[in-house]
Amino acid sequence: MSEPDYRQKLAAEAELWGRDAEARAQEVPPDWRNHRHLRHNILFHTADIDAFLAHIQPGMTTLELGCGSGWLTLAMAQRGAAATGLDISDKALQVARDYYTSIRDTVSGSAIYESADLNAIDLPADHYDVIAVKGTLHHLMRMDHVIAEMHKALKPGGLLWVSDSRGEEAMSTALVASGLMFVLPTVVSYRDKISGLMRFGTRAPSRIKASIEAEGLSPFEGAGREFDWLALIGERFEVVQQALSPAVTGYITHQIKLPDRAALPLLRALCVVDRLLVRLHLLHSTSVILYARKR
Repeated sequence: MSEPDYRQKLAAEAELWGRDAEARAQEVPPDWRNHRHLRHNILFHTADIDAFLAHIQPGMTTLELGCGSGWLTLAMAQRGAAATGLDISDKALQVARDYYTSIRDTVSGSAIYESADLNAIDLPADHYDVIAVKGTLHHLMRMDHVIAEMHKALKPGGLLWVSDSRGEEAMSTALVASGLMFVLPTVVSYRDKISGLMRFGTRAPSRIKASIEAEGLSPFEGAGREFDWLALIGERFEVVQQALSPAVTGYITHQIKLPDRAALPLLRALCVVDRLLVRLHLLHSTSVILYARKR
């Protein structure tokens, strides 16, 4: 990719996620104390993020790559850390800064938000106690460089926490998701589902697979799927814990059209079955949560 084309895509990426951050902040303040109660977080992320935040101690120096509107960086600051968040989107960073300014007096640590092209970062050596990356690695074109920089920047024994997707979705996952999408009440009407099935036939699961992978969502969506970030991290770090998330329930959670009082029990039950099928290797999950230490 030529430099002008890259810069153009980078600007489009920044604009997209900036608008997204502004819109989300109108609905929910960019604060983990609020985000933890959102449906998808209740089901999939609250326990995991709380477990990660339990590692953050007052006086630590922490970094988040791809911080967006800054709620995770802020959560680390609220636990007493000197936290820095990096992101490509100036609009998203402004959302983060404005909210932090509004509550700064209640935060025991500090939060700084800075603009950066993560593909070209140059981090200070042996500087951070903790680095967090959530939902960002699969957007990056220079995966090995970014992982090398994170390794350089962590203090010896420092913690790297990653929550992200890895590789392509399996067709078995798409088939199960297609079936659930068809029978459950979702944002797509049953009339449109039947019409789509008649139109696309056996191609329907491939379209669901592309939807699960958020194909085309942003200019760099999926740019890092060709890299095995788990293996690359394992080459430089000591992996101390990793866990797979459910394969299909996360996608269904964003599509289902029911009030929480009905949706949450249904999705919890589906999640139990989903996790069991993943453990039995009957479904393939690409969503990984990783804890690693710098050797």
